[in-house]
Amino acid sequence: MAATKEHAPAEQNDKTIDFWDAFYTDLSACVNGQPSDGNDLEWIVSSKPVVLDKILSLFPTQPQNNIRILEIGCGVSQLSRCLLERKIRQQGDGKSQHAFDFVSTDVSLVCLEHNRARDSAYIDSLDSCSLSYAELNVVKELPPCQLHKYDVVLDKGTCDTFLFRSKRTQKGSEAHAPLLIPLLNNVHRLLRRGCRAKYIIISPRSKLKSVRDFNGFASVNRTRMSTDLLGDAVLVKGNAEHKPTHVFIYECTRNDSYHPDTDEPFIDKGLTTINNDSICGKCHMTFKAFLGNVHIQDQGVVQWTRRFSNHTIHCTGNSTRVKQKT
Repeated sequence: MAATKEHAPAEQNDKTIDFWDAFYTDLSACVNGQPSDGNDLEWIVSSKPVVLDKILSLFPTQPQNNIRILEIGCGVSQLSRCLLERKIRQQGDGKSQHAFDFVSTDVSLVCLEHNRARDSAYIDSLDSCSLSYAELNVVKELPPCQLHKYDVVLDKGTCDTFLFRSKRTQKGSEAHAPLLIPLLNNVHRLLRRGCRAKYIIISPRSKLKSVRDFNGFASVNRTRMSTDLLGDAVLVKGNAEHKPTHVFIYECTRNDSYHPDTDEPFIDKGLTTINNDSICGKCHMTFKAFLGNVHIQDQGVVQWTRRFSNHTIHCTGNSTRVKQKT
């Protein structure tokens, strides 16, 4: 495939970083200028046990002792700490013997210092597991030491922020938000090879088209959770009138055959070129066989051709004929 060009303007500029520094400076302000847990902001959904347990259930099970988790765009969230606390509690119940190393990252040094001060005592108390905070601009070139290092990349708000920013600019007229190309490619580079590493997104959005169509994922599964069971869930603090009715957790499994430096990032649907003789290059199933006895008009040409396009991307080479409707 032709080499992919990651748009030069699609990155976090200094103005954006200054905005987040100022945002978290205001958020952290309290008596005597000391950080306060009461001022911390959880985007989208709070860290209720049911949310934590669902996220932890998606972590890959590995034979090695240490599982490495990177959170991107952490802000002043306590998600990583809450997940680690929950996992240590579960290990105390004999549910796991792995050590977990969490690294929470952001572009804002202000929020990172806030988090380190807030969690310093807890971090010092850890034994086999670890929690740390580090600066990372996830849409810029990654340091070599970060490549293929993590079993899980967590995202609660970063992907949504880039989508929101694209919607407010002319860039949003493109099929996929430009910032999502370096974001998703870098997530792929961060994840380890050969272990079904996961990119886990917590989002209020019921559809993430760019994530769904990204060639770097072998599969994308979605879980819907009602916010009535989860407590407070807001897009912006104090904006309760826009409280979503559901929160969605996306489990994206790394596609090890994808090469971000050379492959096209998104599925080329090619909807107008698919016909009965179109064939999957991996399992050699034709589109006609994929349909089986289902008439293409039952759910529409676009729906079925989209399904076949997705199949050709994510096929493992041993697919069988789709189940026929009765």
